[in-house]
Amino acid sequence: MEDNKNQYTAGKCNIGIQEVKIRKKFIKLFLPLTIFFTITCLYYCHSLLLWSLLVISSFSLIVLYLEIKYQFCIVFGFFSLYNFRHLGSLDEVKNRECIQKDRRRVFEIIILSTLISLSFATGIHLLAKCLPML
Repeated sequence: MEDNKNQYTAGKCNIGIQEVKIRKKFIKLFLPLTIFFTITCLYYCHSLLLWSLLVISSFSLIVLYLEIKYQFCIVFGFFSLYNFRHLGSLDEVKNRECIQKDRRRVFEIIILSTLISLSFATGIHLLAKCLPML
């Protein structure tokens, strides 16, 4: 577990419990959506649109998971913000070093989510092409 999850820590933690709860609600949307697109891509493996939708939904799901895991919002990190109070109460990060650490974390989460979602969607696509029964 990360250190001290109830206050802002540059590059590590920029959202509190209320923000995490919102992300958990969004996971309840993107998990079934990703499962649906995964199954659909197995049957219609030639559809570029379905593959793209699978990449987008799995990317969103992974970003949400990582935001919950790290208690770090990529949008807040990019715009140098944090929130540990009620929803809508945003505070600004002023320290240049902290801003750089936050942006580095944003970049890491986006790259990791992109690589995983592209790998997953491509793997499903290749699996579907190899399965003659579908």
